[in-house]
Amino acid sequence: MKYRADIDGLRTIAVLPVIIYHAGLGLPGGFVGVDVFFVISGYLITYLLVAEIDADRFSILKFYERRARRIFPALFTMLLATALAASVTMMPFDFRDFGKSLVATTLFAANIWFFREEGYFTEAAELEPLLHTWSLGVEEQYYIIFPLLLFAASRVLGRRGAFVLISIVGLCSFLASVIATSSAPEAAFYLPQLRAWELLIGSLLAIAVVRRWWGPLPWMPGWGKHVLSLAGLAAILWPILAYNTETLFPGITALLPCLGAFLLISVGSDGRSVGTRLLSLSPMTFVGKLSYSLYLWHWPVISLFFYQRGDLSRSDGILCLVISFILAYLSWRFVEQPLRDRSRVGTRTIAAGSVFAMFLSIGIGVAIWQLDGMPNRVDPDLLAMANSKNFAHDRRDCHFVNPSRASKGDVCVRGAAKVEPSFVLVGDSHADAISPAIFAAANDLNLAGYQYTDAGFAPFPGVWRLGREGTDDVDAFIEFLKNRPTIKTLIVARYWQLQLTGYTYRHQGGIWVDDEYDGSGAEYNKSAVEHGMARLARLFPDRKIILLDDVPTGSALHIRDQLRRMKAGRSAEFGLPEEDYKAQRTQYEDILKGIAADLPNVIYQPLFGVLCNDRLCPLFDGETLLYRDGDHLSWKGALRLTPNARDLLQYQ
Repeated sequence: MKYRADIDGLRTIAVLPVIIYHAGLGLPGGFVGVDVFFVISGYLITYLLVAEIDADRFSILKFYERRARRIFPALFTMLLATALAASVTMMPFDFRDFGKSLVATTLFAANIWFFREEGYFTEAAELEPLLHTWSLGVEEQYYIIFPLLLFAASRVLGRRGAFVLISIVGLCSFLASVIATSSAPEAAFYLPQLRAWELLIGSLLAIAVVRRWWGPLPWMPGWGKHVLSLAGLAAILWPILAYNTETLFPGITALLPCLGAFLLISVGSDGRSVGTRLLSLSPMTFVGKLSYSLYLWHWPVISLFFYQRGDLSRSDGILCLVISFILAYLSWRFVEQPLRDRSRVGTRTIAAGSVFAMFLSIGIGVAIWQLDGMPNRVDPDLLAMANSKNFAHDRRDCHFVNPSRASKGDVCVRGAAKVEPSFVLVGDSHADAISPAIFAAANDLNLAGYQYTDAGFAPFPGVWRLGREGTDDVDAFIEFLKNRPTIKTLIVARYWQLQLTGYTYRHQGGIWVDDEYDGSGAEYNKSAVEHGMARLARLFPDRKIILLDDVPTGSALHIRDQLRRMKAGRSAEFGLPEEDYKAQRTQYEDILKGIAADLPNVIYQPLFGVLCNDRLCPLFDGETLLYRDGDHLSWKGALRLTPNARDLLQYQ
């Protein structure tokens, strides 16, 4: 295959936005660079495969040897170096999880691992030094399946039949991705069957080029190729600048950068278009040659830097990029280049080295995992404070009420025994966290109530989170209320900052919508909540709805973050400045007061302000830890609010 300088330049267009975005230096849509990489990989891999299949020279072993030469040396160098750095830097609870991710990455399953780990309680992504290897997992799974599929289809169905089959597979993957992006966005992001279409765009182009069904467009005038190449660049650069954390992605929005890569590869073979010439400039090709190592190294550098500092300033981000470029060059020069040279390193050496590196990496990961992150490096009393299970209340079985549980009546009644439930505590995990105080107060007042809480649950009819279409959970709650006329009061607790702004110290770009959504992104959250609360109040006009405020939140209230600070030699904060809590409240309190003023059966009742003094919202009260993480009260912290909860229940 003739060397294509423009493809190295395209790699530069792919990798630079990713690392700049990750370093916090701008380019809000820089994440689309990964999608460009997928198209490039699909094209290059398939080009060689088809040429070999058509010439009856296909060998799956030779294919895997090429992949091993290309991927493994730099990958395992990075993995082992990162493991060493993490052993010095990370707390045991984080190092244990690192060990698990190291095993998953080595077994070509990083994307599956991180998909299973994603969720409502996910901490900062920067705490996962191997998170970026999810994309390698997708590519590696493609390498395992696609060559055999292409070979078998070519033999059984013929050349055109194989092309049609792969086109159908790609189209199905794309349609499934569009659907999943609206209903299961984490799956759409991580799972190979929902990302395969991006690689297959490149694969289909390669098949057409090798078999001369689609050439360098000899029939097109020069100006037409210039237009196509510039359109391709624009199709990549516009999303890099215009997309952000609120963009529903991948799905249909990933199609534009993928088509941009398709166009640039298509018109680039003759090297004449203006876009191709730009991509072929020596600075572009130089960075492109470093792109694989640069992608491998940049995230561990950023992650471990973040771990030490707790945040990244602009100068920190620039420093991380400089370090990443240095490591990438060393990796490319002394690891990638020598081991890709068959005259210097033979097939048997590559095979034996790959097997050894895999076993070594798995062994290290399993050891870290089974040794529980090597806790002997840290004071055991400090580690005991890091286990959130020690600080969660003992009725966690009452949480996670889904429609199935609700339909079976599997909803806890808590409070005084043998008393008809007269209220329901409803909401998300913040509602669950305050439940010890609510039901202890109920018991004191000889009252009982239901606990209807679930992760992320917002009890607003007709409202759903964008990317998680469907209101089955809310519909089940409404039915639950209709079937229980003894419930006279609804106490609604929620992560209001997230609900009303979409952004918190650990969330970005959450959007809640209803049928009136106008496309304004997270700015619409306020309207969605107001509409949903109005619907709820109208559905149950004879029931009282009490809206609680919310707890102070932030990494300063997360004991694990404080232990990380101490491990890095930084001073612990042990509390959120009270002025920061005031700023959080201004993001939701006036909205809740306005809802209460507009709806006669709705009351806004602050509960959590007593957790702060005029200077600080402390993490500890004496020796009592008040929070189990940065936005959930510990059970002891919740019980501190029992007297206030008794006052609240007098509204019954």
